[in-house]
Amino acid sequence: MVDRFQGLDPDAFRSALARFPSGVTIVTTRSASGTLHGFTASSFAALSLDPPLVLVCLDRGADCSPVFTAAERFIVNIVTPAHAELAIKFATKGENKFANGAFEFDESGHPLLPDAAAVIHCELEHVAPGGDHVILIGRVHDARAGSGKPVTWYRGGFLHLGESAA
Repeated sequence: MVDRFQGLDPDAFRSALARFPSGVTIVTTRSASGTLHGFTASSFAALSLDPPLVLVCLDRGADCSPVFTAAERFIVNIVTPAHAELAIKFATKGENKFANGAFEFDESGHPLLPDAAAVIHCELEHVAPGGDHVILIGRVHDARAGSGKPVTWYRGGFLHLGESAA
């Protein structure tokens, strides 16, 4: 059941949130059966340095939600402008998201973007409810910074660092 604030206009709320630029990530995992899964998330943040924890939010209604809430590991790929089209693909349902992607695999067979701005390997530490989303808390066991600049999501579109926002 979703709580609704009386008088809150959902469109106004969404519009207000769109004024906050956020990074874009593609989060990936491999299910116990070996199937690759992934989603695009802009709700990603560092949670703690000691222990090293990050969080990422996933829509409960996403096809991959049950897989990620049961996963032992996941990878957060911080997207560059070159990955914008791929990020849009990973934000949709019912498509073979990994077809024609430039993914490589870590030692556990989890997909990662080798040319991402950063790649963060996580073990699932905790899953917390968050309204119509779940919050995946990952304990970071490896992190690598790439050479590319990250892209941001702002007012319904991609904004490259150094560009002026409209």
